[in-house]
Amino acid sequence: MRRWWWAALIVFLLSWLPPVPPVQVASSIGILALVAIVVIWFATTVGRMPRTTEDKWKRRTARSILTSWGTVAVRLGLAVQDYATRAAVVPSISVPVWDRWTCVIRVALPQGLGRQHLQAQADMLAQAFGARRATVEGDHIGSLLLRLEFVDALEHPFCLELPMPWDGQTVTMGKTASGALWALRLGPHTLVAGSSGSGKASLVWGLLLGLADPIHSGLVEVWGVDRKGGMELALGRALLTRFAADAERSVILLEEAVAAMQARAQELAGRTRQHVASLTSPTIVILIDELAALTAYETDRDLLRRANAALATLASQGRAVGFMVFACLQDPRKETLPARGLFTQTVGLRLRDRVETAMVLGDGAVAAGALCHEISPDTPGVGYVLPDDGRPPERVRAALITDDMIHDIAARFAAPRQIPVVVPSPPAQEERPPRAPRPSRRSTRKESAS
Repeated sequence: MRRWWWAALIVFLLSWLPPVPPVQVASSIGILALVAIVVIWFATTVGRMPRTTEDKWKRRTARSILTSWGTVAVRLGLAVQDYATRAAVVPSISVPVWDRWTCVIRVALPQGLGRQHLQAQADMLAQAFGARRATVEGDHIGSLLLRLEFVDALEHPFCLELPMPWDGQTVTMGKTASGALWALRLGPHTLVAGSSGSGKASLVWGLLLGLADPIHSGLVEVWGVDRKGGMELALGRALLTRFAADAERSVILLEEAVAAMQARAQELAGRTRQHVASLTSPTIVILIDELAALTAYETDRDLLRRANAALATLASQGRAVGFMVFACLQDPRKETLPARGLFTQTVGLRLRDRVETAMVLGDGAVAAGALCHEISPDTPGVGYVLPDDGRPPERVRAALITDDMIHDIAARFAAPRQIPVVVPSPPAQEERPPRAPRPSRRSTRKESAS
């Protein structure tokens, strides 16, 4: 708008000029061209100037990073020596680009430095430039991304207007570190691991309330297993098509899910390789809260064996036919969950140590800055997501879900049907005729004596 204002001003001034003789036209054009260039440059410069305090701060911070990068890199050991000139060669950087309150810098490393060197100094780089956190993204040393977060958008809890419109592929669960909405992919089997009080319930209810619309329409069915005696999922029981709280019914639910999955696979065989949700063939989400109670802590050996077998079958065969598992647990060890490797999308909330973080997200994610063991206990729902498509881990926070929200949405978006889990009665035992009394030893001796 400023450029149009200056152009209009020039036209207005020219309209008041007196008539110019033809002899002076050439010189007048030159003068006007020079004036126009100066005016346009001034207008363009003014248009680029920051207009708010936030813009001024970002501009000043970016300039400071550019001017001090060489010195900071040398002090942190991010430099190699040029043997020809004996000069220090530091990584080259691009002009910083802002993504809300995150400064994104493209870094090209010189020969002799690797990605691991930049990752190892990420915390020191954050301190040097006054950022809250620094992460490194990318694999190619010529185009790494250094992300400096100056404001933590996940520091305070927040709520979302749920349910949101469903796109058939993702569920809006919360926000990312940049402040954008975080949408979890619905399709990969998902494992949520976190210590007690880390905010697993926010993800459970974020999934349920985020799917309220397709649940109500019949495109999605959620089969819930709550091994806390129903303390968690019973609050939104109306959203669940099937529900189990004790060990026996939970195992029966999993086995019936396997049977339904295999029946659907036979139905789709030869017709398609990928299931599409419909009212007659909905997507089935197996939602399990405290999975370890089924896979490790169950005292009945037969139920334990059946639960692990059913879970492994679902996690290895269910995705293509529209059966997916979303499970939560506290202890991510392999002994607790033998089928841990079958969950391709993982979410790590606050965990006890670096070893547990590596169990959930992998060593590469820990090296990339996914430090679940450093999450504050005062920020429940904060965690790192490791997608199944190879992208680097993403820091997120699940939205706060209140009991009033659960009651309201469960009443307005109840599932169209609810199927109870029936425990089969034990087979009736045939009555046997009573045995004849065995003769005693005394009577036998008397008969033999006589």
